[in-house]
Amino acid sequence: MDQRRFNESLRTPTVLAVMLLVLLGGGWWGYHLVASGVRPPQAAPCVVISLSELKPANVVVRVYNGGSERGLAGRVAKTLKTAGFIISSTGNTDEPIHDTVIVGVAPDSPEVQFVASWFDKATTRGDGRSDHTVDVLVGDASAPMVAAPPPALTIPSGQVCVPTDVVPTPPETTGAPA
Repeated sequence: MDQRRFNESLRTPTVLAVMLLVLLGGGWWGYHLVASGVRPPQAAPCVVISLSELKPANVVVRVYNGGSERGLAGRVAKTLKTAGFIISSTGNTDEPIHDTVIVGVAPDSPEVQFVASWFDKATTRGDGRSDHTVDVLVGDASAPMVAAPPPALTIPSGQVCVPTDVVPTPPETTGAPA
């Protein structure tokens, strides 16, 4: 057998071996991607800004219905939106809710306390979220919203962490730089 025929006889097994290695490598990589699971996207952390008062326009709220009354979350969200709160979503929660629950980064965080002040007999709880949004969970026995809610909450420290989508943008300057 001459050299040329010998090289041709090795070409097919070599190509098949390389293709098998690529196939096995792709299968291993795909298996590990599937086995690791899909990670939910991380919420953007909040941004610390200077504020003397926390107003509805500085708070992002999600409203969820945990009761059997249809449309309750939508009605509460409409009232909050009319007051100036930023409503990012409404819907249902799988958690059965009896009385109103306000959920945020911590039960004593300013945004949680401010939203809770809009509801009669609301309880608060924290879940450590990094984006400082506030969830309002309403249920069948949720007390009505207060008749005269506070328009703002005084921030003693002068600084508050707000979600990145409510950070005020500085006004544009006009004219030549000084």
